[in-house]
Amino acid sequence: MANFKTHLIVAASISGVATIASLSVRLATPLEAGVYFALGTMGGLLPDIDANNSIPIKLFFNFVALSVAFLSIFKLLHQYSIIELFIIWAAIYAFIRYAVFEIFTRLTVHRGVFHSLLAVVFFTLFITDISYHLFAYNLQQSWLSGLFIGLGYLVHLSLDELFSVDLLNARLKRSFGTALKPISLNNLKTSFLMLALTVSLYSIRPDFEDFHQKIIKLYRQEAQHNSSWFPADNQWFFKE
Repeated sequence: MANFKTHLIVAASISGVATIASLSVRLATPLEAGVYFALGTMGGLLPDIDANNSIPIKLFFNFVALSVAFLSIFKLLHQYSIIELFIIWAAIYAFIRYAVFEIFTRLTVHRGVFHSLLAVVFFTLFITDISYHLFAYNLQQSWLSGLFIGLGYLVHLSLDELFSVDLLNARLKRSFGTALKPISLNNLKTSFLMLALTVSLYSIRPDFEDFHQKIIKLYRQEAQHNSSWFPADNQWFFKE
Protein backbone atom coordinates (compact mmCIF):
# COMPACT_ATOMS: atom_id res chain seq x y z
CA MET A 1 0.00 0.00 0.00
CA ALA A 2 1.43 3.35 -1.07
CA ASN A 3 1.83 6.05 1.56
CA PHE A 4 0.27 9.52 1.59
CA LYS A 5 3.30 11.23 0.03
CA THR A 6 3.45 8.75 -2.87
CA HIS A 7 -0.26 9.12 -3.58
CA LEU A 8 0.04 12.90 -3.52
CA ILE A 9 3.08 13.08 -5.83
CA VAL A 10 1.82 10.55 -8.39
CA ALA A 11 -1.73 11.93 -8.48
CA ALA A 12 -0.39 15.48 -8.89
CA SER A 13 2.00 14.38 -11.66
CA ILE A 14 -0.62 12.53 -13.70
CA SER A 15 -3.19 15.28 -13.13
CA GLY A 16 -0.57 17.78 -14.30
CA VAL A 17 -0.04 15.87 -17.55
CA ALA A 18 -3.80 15.61 -18.11
CA THR A 19 -4.20 19.32 -17.34
CA ILE A 20 -1.51 20.27 -19.86
CA ALA A 21 -3.24 18.07 -22.44
CA SER A 22 -6.58 19.78 -21.80
CA LEU A 23 -4.93 23.18 -22.22
CA SER A 24 -3.19 22.16 -25.44
CA VAL A 25 -6.44 21.17 -27.13
CA ARG A 26 -8.29 24.17 -25.66
CA LEU A 27 -10.55 22.06 -23.46
CA ALA A 28 -9.80 24.39 -20.57
CA THR A 29 -8.74 27.94 -19.83
CA PRO A 30 -5.72 28.40 -17.53
CA LEU A 31 -8.06 29.11 -14.60
CA GLU A 32 -10.18 26.02 -15.31
CA ALA A 33 -7.03 23.93 -15.73
CA GLY A 34 -5.96 24.92 -12.22
CA VAL A 35 -9.29 23.70 -10.87
CA TYR A 36 -9.02 20.40 -12.77
CA PHE A 37 -5.47 19.89 -11.52
CA ALA A 38 -6.64 20.40 -7.93
CA LEU A 39 -9.55 18.00 -8.45
CA GLY A 40 -7.32 15.32 -9.95
CA THR A 41 -4.87 15.64 -7.07
CA MET A 42 -7.69 15.52 -4.54
CA GLY A 43 -9.09 12.45 -6.26
CA GLY A 44 -5.73 10.78 -5.73
CA LEU A 45 -6.17 11.15 -1.96
CA LEU A 46 -9.92 10.55 -1.72
CA PRO A 47 -10.01 6.72 -1.38
CA ASP A 48 -8.33 6.94 2.03
CA ILE A 49 -11.36 8.69 3.53
CA ASP A 50 -12.30 5.23 4.80
CA ALA A 51 -9.27 5.26 7.11
CA ASN A 52 -10.68 6.85 10.27
CA ASN A 53 -7.56 8.77 11.32
CA SER A 54 -6.12 9.56 7.89
CA ILE A 55 -5.31 13.06 6.66
CA PRO A 56 -7.67 12.75 3.63
CA ILE A 57 -10.76 12.00 5.73
CA LYS A 58 -10.14 14.99 7.99
CA LEU A 59 -9.56 17.28 5.02
CA PHE A 60 -12.60 15.87 3.21
CA PHE A 61 -15.06 16.34 6.07
CA ASN A 62 -13.73 19.80 6.91
CA PHE A 63 -14.12 20.81 3.26
CA VAL A 64 -17.63 19.35 2.94
CA ALA A 65 -18.78 20.82 6.25
CA LEU A 66 -17.49 24.29 5.40
CA SER A 67 -18.86 24.19 1.84
CA VAL A 68 -22.37 23.06 2.84
CA ALA A 69 -22.48 25.51 5.76
CA PHE A 70 -21.51 28.49 3.60
CA LEU A 71 -23.79 27.48 0.71
CA SER A 72 -26.69 27.19 3.16
CA ILE A 73 -25.93 30.64 4.58
CA PHE A 74 -25.88 32.17 1.09
CA LYS A 75 -29.38 30.77 0.51
CA LEU A 76 -30.68 32.17 3.81
CA LEU A 77 -28.77 35.45 3.70
CA HIS A 78 -31.81 37.76 3.60
CA GLN A 79 -34.05 35.76 5.91
CA TYR A 80 -32.20 35.91 9.22
CA SER A 81 -30.08 38.25 11.30
CA ILE A 82 -26.28 37.98 11.42
CA ILE A 83 -26.36 36.24 14.82
CA GLU A 84 -28.98 33.74 13.63
CA LEU A 85 -26.97 33.06 10.46
CA PHE A 86 -23.85 32.42 12.53
CA ILE A 87 -25.74 29.95 14.75
CA ILE A 88 -27.14 28.16 11.68
CA TRP A 89 -23.66 28.05 10.08
CA ALA A 90 -22.10 26.62 13.25
CA ALA A 91 -24.88 24.03 13.66
CA ILE A 92 -24.57 22.79 10.05
CA TYR A 93 -20.78 22.66 10.26
CA ALA A 94 -20.80 20.78 13.59
CA PHE A 95 -23.47 18.34 12.40
CA ILE A 96 -21.52 17.34 9.27
CA ARG A 97 -18.03 17.51 10.78
CA TYR A 98 -18.85 15.47 13.88
CA ALA A 99 -22.24 13.68 13.66
CA VAL A 100 -22.05 12.67 9.97
CA PHE A 101 -18.34 11.92 10.38
CA GLU A 102 -19.08 9.55 13.27
CA ILE A 103 -21.81 7.74 11.31
CA PHE A 104 -19.53 7.50 8.29
CA THR A 105 -16.64 5.96 10.23
CA ARG A 106 -18.97 3.38 11.79
CA LEU A 107 -20.35 2.33 8.39
CA THR A 108 -17.05 2.06 6.54
CA VAL A 109 -13.93 -0.06 6.86
CA HIS A 110 -10.51 0.62 5.35
CA ARG A 111 -9.99 -0.99 1.95
CA GLY A 112 -13.74 -1.51 1.78
CA VAL A 113 -16.21 0.00 -0.66
CA PHE A 114 -14.13 3.16 -1.15
CA HIS A 115 -11.35 1.04 -2.56
CA SER A 116 -13.38 -0.25 -5.50
CA LEU A 117 -14.15 0.59 -9.12
CA LEU A 118 -17.73 1.32 -8.06
CA ALA A 119 -16.37 4.19 -5.96
CA VAL A 120 -14.54 5.58 -9.02
CA VAL A 121 -17.85 5.76 -10.92
CA PHE A 122 -19.69 7.12 -7.88
CA PHE A 123 -17.31 10.03 -7.29
CA THR A 124 -17.02 10.81 -11.02
CA LEU A 125 -20.81 11.16 -11.27
CA PHE A 126 -21.09 12.89 -7.90
CA ILE A 127 -18.69 15.68 -8.81
CA THR A 128 -20.13 15.96 -12.33
CA ASP A 129 -23.69 16.26 -11.01
CA ILE A 130 -23.03 18.78 -8.24
CA SER A 131 -20.86 20.85 -10.60
CA TYR A 132 -23.71 20.99 -13.12
CA HIS A 133 -26.80 21.20 -10.89
CA LEU A 134 -25.47 22.97 -7.78
CA PHE A 135 -22.61 25.17 -8.97
CA ALA A 136 -24.08 25.84 -12.45
CA TYR A 137 -20.98 24.76 -14.37
CA ASN A 138 -21.56 24.24 -18.08
CA LEU A 139 -21.62 20.77 -19.66
CA GLN A 140 -17.93 20.67 -20.48
CA GLN A 141 -16.74 22.02 -17.14
CA SER A 142 -18.97 19.62 -15.21
CA TRP A 143 -17.86 16.46 -17.00
CA LEU A 144 -14.19 17.42 -16.92
CA SER A 145 -14.43 18.10 -13.19
CA GLY A 146 -15.91 14.66 -12.63
CA LEU A 147 -13.47 12.92 -14.96
CA PHE A 148 -10.45 14.51 -13.28
CA ILE A 149 -11.68 13.33 -9.87
CA GLY A 150 -12.22 9.87 -11.34
CA LEU A 151 -8.74 9.88 -12.89
CA GLY A 152 -7.07 10.75 -9.59
CA TYR A 153 -9.17 8.17 -7.76
CA LEU A 154 -8.20 5.44 -10.23
CA VAL A 155 -4.53 6.39 -9.90
CA HIS A 156 -4.77 5.88 -6.14
CA LEU A 157 -6.34 2.43 -6.46
CA SER A 158 -3.80 1.41 -9.11
CA LEU A 159 -0.91 2.49 -6.89
CA ASP A 160 -2.27 0.46 -3.99
CA GLU A 161 -2.41 -2.62 -6.20
CA LEU A 162 1.10 -2.04 -7.54
CA PHE A 163 2.45 -1.77 -4.00
CA SER A 164 0.76 -5.08 -3.21
CA VAL A 165 3.21 -6.84 -5.55
CA ASP A 166 6.60 -7.66 -4.02
CA LEU A 167 8.85 -7.84 -7.09
CA LEU A 168 12.04 -8.59 -5.15
CA ASN A 169 10.64 -11.66 -3.44
CA ALA A 170 8.33 -12.55 -6.33
CA ARG A 171 5.22 -12.75 -4.19
CA LEU A 172 1.85 -11.10 -3.73
CA LYS A 173 1.11 -9.38 -0.43
CA ARG A 174 -2.09 -10.06 1.49
CA SER A 175 -3.45 -6.69 0.37
CA PHE A 176 -3.36 -7.70 -3.31
CA GLY A 177 -6.79 -7.46 -4.93
CA THR A 178 -8.30 -5.22 -2.24
CA ALA A 179 -8.11 -1.95 -4.20
CA LEU A 180 -9.09 -2.54 -7.83
CA LYS A 181 -12.07 -4.76 -7.04
CA PRO A 182 -15.46 -4.03 -8.70
CA ILE A 183 -17.30 -3.85 -5.33
CA SER A 184 -16.56 -4.75 -1.71
CA LEU A 185 -17.96 -8.19 -0.96
CA ASN A 186 -16.92 -7.87 2.67
CA ASN A 187 -18.97 -4.70 3.06
CA LEU A 188 -22.09 -5.60 1.07
CA LYS A 189 -24.54 -3.35 2.88
CA THR A 190 -22.43 -0.26 2.18
CA SER A 191 -21.68 -1.49 -1.35
CA PHE A 192 -25.40 -1.77 -2.17
CA LEU A 193 -25.99 1.68 -0.68
CA MET A 194 -23.25 3.15 -2.88
CA LEU A 195 -24.61 1.28 -5.91
CA ALA A 196 -28.08 2.75 -5.31
CA LEU A 197 -26.62 6.24 -4.96
CA THR A 198 -24.54 5.75 -8.13
CA VAL A 199 -27.65 4.75 -10.10
CA SER A 200 -29.44 7.83 -8.76
CA LEU A 201 -26.51 10.07 -9.76
CA TYR A 202 -26.43 8.47 -13.21
CA SER A 203 -30.13 9.23 -13.71
CA ILE A 204 -29.57 12.99 -13.23
CA ARG A 205 -26.22 13.27 -15.04
CA PRO A 206 -25.79 16.04 -17.62
CA ASP A 207 -25.93 14.85 -21.23
CA PHE A 208 -22.71 12.98 -22.01
CA GLU A 209 -23.42 12.73 -25.74
CA ASP A 210 -23.44 16.52 -26.13
CA PHE A 211 -20.16 16.65 -24.21
CA HIS A 212 -18.70 13.93 -26.46
CA GLN A 213 -19.72 15.79 -29.62
CA LYS A 214 -18.14 18.99 -28.30
CA ILE A 215 -14.88 17.12 -27.63
CA ILE A 216 -14.95 15.73 -31.18
CA LYS A 217 -15.46 19.23 -32.58
CA LEU A 218 -12.47 20.56 -30.62
CA TYR A 219 -10.39 17.56 -31.68
CA ARG A 220 -11.14 18.20 -35.38
CA GLN A 221 -10.27 21.86 -35.01
CA GLU A 222 -6.89 20.92 -33.53
CA ALA A 223 -6.38 18.28 -36.22
CA GLN A 224 -6.57 20.98 -38.87
CA HIS A 225 -3.71 22.86 -37.18
CA ASN A 226 -1.52 19.91 -36.23
CA SER A 227 -2.30 16.75 -38.19
CA SER A 228 0.78 14.89 -36.93
CA TRP A 229 -0.35 15.04 -33.31
CA PHE A 230 -4.10 14.88 -33.99
CA PRO A 231 -4.84 12.53 -36.94
CA ALA A 232 -8.15 13.57 -38.45
CA ASP A 233 -9.07 9.99 -39.38
CA ASN A 234 -8.98 8.65 -35.81
CA GLN A 235 -11.81 6.14 -36.22
CA TRP A 236 -11.67 4.96 -32.60
CA PHE A 237 -12.18 8.46 -31.23
CA PHE A 238 -14.94 9.39 -33.66
CA LYS A 239 -16.83 6.10 -33.30
CA GLU A 240 -20.44 6.81 -32.43
